[in-house]
Amino acid sequence: MLGLGSAKPLIGQAVDVVNSPIARIYDFVGNCFFDNYPRWCPQVVELEMLSEPPIHSGTIGRQVTRDRGIDSESTFVVTHFAAPQRMEIMGKSEPFRTAYEFAMETETSTRLAFTFELKELDLVMRPFQKLIRIALEEGAVQTVENIKQLLEGGELQATG
Repeated sequence: MLGLGSAKPLIGQAVDVVNSPIARIYDFVGNCFFDNYPRWCPQVVELEMLSEPPIHSGTIGRQVTRDRGIDSESTFVVTHFAAPQRMEIMGKSEPFRTAYEFAMETETSTRLAFTFELKELDLVMRPFQKLIRIALEEGAVQTVENIKQLLEGGELQATG
């Protein structure tokens, strides 16, 4: 049970240029989210679309993530789906928001910005805000790097 949330959300952000046209990267991340998300986020062990396809603003999904052997289930809604510039997801069962933003750099490259925001923190977790913020930042960087590697034709590197 969450409650007595922290005053400020904790945010992790990363930006990089991906050698892929904007339409291709949006198709990979946005249109094919339910197929590809587990590819760039290996913590996702289950993912399902609970709404009728295709994906759009209002689409509802469910995910199970595994971190350090602990499974967590959450439901989410796609709150913004604007090809090819932006896709945003908001947690329904957990207080999080993720945003993927795309901007054309050249005909063959795209600036990808990823943001993960934890809107509320349990009172018992507040002493660990700095560590959580660092983990969110590292996770954002890893997310962008994984998408970049997948789109540029490389395989994901093992982390750990």
